[in-house]
Amino acid sequence: MIVFILLTALIGAAAAWRLATPFLSQAEGGAGRFMALIIAPVVLLGALGFYFVNGEPDTPGAPYASVADRLAQADPATLSPDEQEARLRAILRENPEDLEALRLLGRFLSRSERELEAVTMFTRALRIEEDPRLLSDLGQSLVVLNDGQVTPEAERAFEAANRLDPTLPEPAFFLGAAYYERGERNQAATVWSDIIARLDEGDPFRAAIAARAADLLSRPQGGPGSDGAAPFADAIAAGAAPEDLAEMMVGRLEARLEEDPEDLSGWLTLARARWAQGDNQAGLAALDRARAQFEDDAGALALIAAMRTAFDGEEIEP
Repeated sequence: MIVFILLTALIGAAAAWRLATPFLSQAEGGAGRFMALIIAPVVLLGALGFYFVNGEPDTPGAPYASVADRLAQADPATLSPDEQEARLRAILRENPEDLEALRLLGRFLSRSERELEAVTMFTRALRIEEDPRLLSDLGQSLVVLNDGQVTPEAERAFEAANRLDPTLPEPAFFLGAAYYERGERNQAATVWSDIIARLDEGDPFRAAIAARAADLLSRPQGGPGSDGAAPFADAIAAGAAPEDLAEMMVGRLEARLEEDPEDLSGWLTLARARWAQGDNQAGLAALDRARAQFEDDAGALALIAAMRTAFDGEEIEP
């Protein structure tokens, strides 16, 4: 505090001297000197008075070091969100390469919807160590930052995470989503089946991924697809009824599956189409055929079971 008072006095003295100088240099020295003698002490005392009135010299301070020490010694569970963030930032000021602090702060920022800052923290952490969970966290932050789209940058992060640890569910799920968004359904089905097979049956991620993947893979693919659009265009031009067009589509899908029975997405789509037509027995028969085709693939069987569960609960849209 003494140092601050001295600095305030010095600043005030400097200001007083600059204000008094023009008067001291005036030709009529007597009056100029008199004004200088008045202005200098007034400015100096004003500076000191400003500090003592507004600076509250008697108020006890809260030095940063003591606050940081208190937060460091506290149980993180007892701290408010703002205090938790301050604690992590204090740790990083002391050690900018504290991997755990970078990871936790990145996740905290992500939960606080500050994805851009979270990406910065995860990137800093990955410069220290290439960790699969950090790569997954980075990819997920990039997905959220881009409104749910798996960008090329996010896909690279998920690929690296999956390569380092193929048992992590999140990278595999988002890699499958990237394939699906590009229309590469068989690749998506392969990735999703693989991670489902790796997870324990009681793992909540297993059921969640199976249900979501079965729903996506069973949706009719947009565009002309491998069946071609010309027959449908001709049928529409000829005035075919909507139900006739649907039956034509289903018939072509069944024919394609006879030629390529290893198309898991195709079987799920056929089951869904038959269910949409109100023919549940035909839908279940499609699932039975798929089950026989993939009897040695635990992941594919889980997807088929998830589709059957949706049938039983009528949880899928026609």
